Formats: sequence, structure tokens, C-alpha cells
Amino acid sequence: MRLIQKSLPLLLLVFMGLTACDDNSSSGNNGNGATPASGTWKVSYFFDKQDETSYYNNYTFEFGANGSLSATNGSQTWTGTWATGFDDSANKFLIDFNGSVPSALGELEEDWRIIQMDANFMHFEHTSGGNGDTDVLKFSK
Repeated sequence: MRLIQKSLPLLLLVFMGLTACDDNSSSGNNGNGATPASGTWKVSYFFDKQDETSYYNNYTFEFGANGSLSATNGSQTWTGTWATGFDDSANKFLIDFNGSVPSALGELEEDWRIIQMDANFMHFEHTSGGNGDTDVLKFSK
């Protein structure tokens, strides 16, 4: 019993330290550890109040294992980064392009909740903080 009484403060300190750790960060390849498969991806569905998939018909995307991202429309290429993380009790996929990009690519710069992610298909959703609308983004190989 004495050993338990002496150990109790230490156990409480360890427990408090563990429960205080709340990782709401979003840096490369943490969270659920999901990574996009290598190769070329296309937006197979994009919904933002209406179906806007056609805005992405000419784009292809490459997600590098190191968190790099490139989007090409045949004549131009834009670069950026992708990352996974855990925030708001959900696994997230973040897309961020460098500098100025076409509005269609700017629409993809969000912290997307991961719905499904496998070798040939990725499904993400983002709920707007302003009006509560849910955007849907799907990539296919």
C-alpha cells in the first residue's frame, strides 16, 4: 500500500502529461500515415455547391513521396506541397500551392478530411467553417 501511495503522484503526473498532448498539427506524412500512390492522378469529381469537375479536365497531378506536389495543364506546371495530419478529430490531407495559381487550383487548397485513400482512388471532404457547406474532392488514377 505504501508503494502505491508513493507512486501515485508520479502516475498522476505521467497521466496528465499524456492527456495534455493534443496534436492538431498538419505536417508531412503524420496523422494516419496515408500517402498518395506514385503516378499521375486526375480529379474525377469536384463539388463546391455544384459539380465543378469539368474545371479540372486538363489537369494532371503528381504527389511526391517527400510531400511535393505538381499540377500540370499541358502547357504550365504549378508546384506546391501536400501533407497529412490529424485535426478536429479527423485524419486530414492538406494541399498548398506555391505563389499565384489559377482559381481552380486555389479551390483545392484546403485541409481535406480523408474519407478513402488507396492506390487508385482518393476521396476527401471539406466542411466550410463559414456556411457549413461540404465540398467533395475525388482523385483517380
